[in-house]
Amino acid sequence: MEEFYILDTCSFYSYCCKYLNIFTDKDISLDDNSLEILYKAFNSNNIKIIIPSVIIIEIFDHYFNNEEFINKFKYDVYYYLINNGNEDNKIAVIDIDNEVLENLFDCYSDTVTIDLHDKLILATALKYKEHNTTLFTSDRRIKKIKRLNKLPINIRS
Repeated sequence: MEEFYILDTCSFYSYCCKYLNIFTDKDISLDDNSLEILYKAFNSNNIKIIIPSVIIIEIFDHYFNNEEFINKFKYDVYYYLINNGNEDNKIAVIDIDNEVLENLFDCYSDTVTIDLHDKLILATALKYKEHNTTLFTSDRRIKKIKRLNKLPINIRS
């Protein structure tokens, strides 16, 4: 059975820091073991990597502040993702579709304040719950929502 790895913004950022040298502040939130697993996944044909489109939007919102960075991200990261996704369907940037929007209802909590982009990442993970799926995140709020709402996804940090 094909495995699916879904990245949240922090795990994608951590991967880009360590292996693509795209960010300069080097604040890596995933542990070394998880980063090594992601590295192997990005270089394997047995694992499909899912990147919710909201991650690209969030990076655009927080980091696109100069032309040099924008060009580096575009050519070193974005085109890499798009080209690999189109060549062998190994990497996919997933749009917000009706299923993801419907899954948002399962990501609500009265007791945990969680940003919309994090709910969208969880909702995207729920879209792939029928696959052998792991969400890579170090976000405590995402983990808490998963636990409180008994969401059927695996999490690795």
